[in-house]
Amino acid sequence: MDILDQILATDQNYILVALVISFFMMEMFFNQKVRVGSKLNHFFQNILFQLIAIAMGSLLGLMIISTFNWMDTYQFGLFNRIKVPYWFHIIAGVLLLDLADYWMHRWDHKVPLFWRQHRVHHSDTSMDASTALRGFPTDIIYFTIGELVMAVIFGLDIMSLNLFLFLFLPVSFIHHANLNYPAWVDPVFGWFFVTPNYHKVHHEQDQFYTDSNYGTLFIIWDKLFGTFKTKPVAEINYGLKEFEGNRKQSFLYLIRSPFMNIKQVVDEE
Repeated sequence: MDILDQILATDQNYILVALVISFFMMEMFFNQKVRVGSKLNHFFQNILFQLIAIAMGSLLGLMIISTFNWMDTYQFGLFNRIKVPYWFHIIAGVLLLDLADYWMHRWDHKVPLFWRQHRVHHSDTSMDASTALRGFPTDIIYFTIGELVMAVIFGLDIMSLNLFLFLFLPVSFIHHANLNYPAWVDPVFGWFFVTPNYHKVHHEQDQFYTDSNYGTLFIIWDKLFGTFKTKPVAEINYGLKEFEGNRKQSFLYLIRSPFMNIKQVVDEE
């Protein structure tokens, strides 16, 4: 595990910068009709949310370290009471953390108070890799609390959380990128993992599809709990109708939007 420890110890901000540059270049190369100016503006509006998330890093880090130190001190949680192989502990931990995110994400859509902040992420009408960075600041705290509750119940090792978070960042960029993936990706990986096409369905304007495919890494939870849906990517309309227009896509509008009474716009049949 020493090599894995070293990999997971890599500063996430370095990984973030590498991902931003790589996906920006790939999207420009493979989507040459996109204007550089509009793409840079779109990226700028989204990156401002990530800067807030980075500033909140110390608070979240304190929450995580304090929780795991408490569990270690009192040997709290299922895996601290029963003996299982370490590899099983880590893999089960990643799966359980993803399950926690699945339910937190599902409640984000179903509880009006939570949806007000989560819709900031769904508001992006021109989705690309930078959409992965667009999230209201309280959203990351909310998901972290869910992950820590799961960690306490099962007595998870912090390695599981580090591995989960390490995988989350590149996967999130892959899911949101404005790229066309090979047709074989869904049948080969989609039986177990959330593929980019499956996640793009989740960003469809039609709420029938928006309220589906909640998984972060694994699609098995959606298949198990009946929230899995598919739709051809070419037919997807991204974002939310009530957020259409340049003004409503700006950072200043979006950061205020959870405190505004914005009526949902639904297509009439």
